[in-house]
Amino acid sequence: MRVHGVKLKSFFSENLHMKDTRPPMPDFKLRRIKLLADMIYSASNIVIKYHRIIAEGTENLPYDGPALLLPKHHAYRDILVEGVSLYRYTKRYPTFVMKTGLWGILEHFGGVKVTRPKDIRRLKDKTARRNAIKAARIANHDLQKYLSGLYRNGEIVISHPEGERSSGSMGPLQKEIVEHLLHVQRDHSLRVPIIPIGIEYESYKQPFSKVFFRIGTPIYGEDISELPLLMNNISNDLRCLSGLTS
Repeated sequence: MRVHGVKLKSFFSENLHMKDTRPPMPDFKLRRIKLLADMIYSASNIVIKYHRIIAEGTENLPYDGPALLLPKHHAYRDILVEGVSLYRYTKRYPTFVMKTGLWGILEHFGGVKVTRPKDIRRLKDKTARRNAIKAARIANHDLQKYLSGLYRNGEIVISHPEGERSSGSMGPLQKEIVEHLLHVQRDHSLRVPIIPIGIEYESYKQPFSKVFFRIGTPIYGEDISELPLLMNNISNDLRCLSGLTS
């Protein structure tokens, strides 16, 4: 789709080939505020008791250093399962990559927003859509720099690679978050584990029903040329870990 000569595509990937050669960032400012994250964790730990979380493969969780966690996305409650489980076993808080439109204050609790092409397509007015595209490019470029800082400062990033909720089946994966990580690794001599996580609910409605939180073996991508194979492996792992056949 074109809007006044502007191609509507993934804004997140537009600047990936601009090499970032900056040194490590000792002055990097984390947007997450620990006190607020502590409050959210305490509340989430109570709410998620609606389910019994059965964690498998916890030895694969990142107990230190940077990591990219890619969980299967079924429902909004996945975020509670992910955050509570990660802290329960590692005592670490992640940064969640969230869709735009959510409250900006969530960044202080541990989230960062990304604008997706589908968010722009919803706009009917061509002028509004064109302005939204420009704003998205700026915002997503800032997001890329922030994510780079997170990895370089040993933080955990969680992103749902399907880009949307897809309950009971495996949706197509969005490659941009993984592609960005491969560029950061190349530019800064990092080696960051990519960890697929399967989630399977016994029931959404039954109180105290089980939810399986299965952490897969870390995957390492060494070169941009490996991206197609890497995404295929991630998709297969997520399907298997989530107990899906399609």
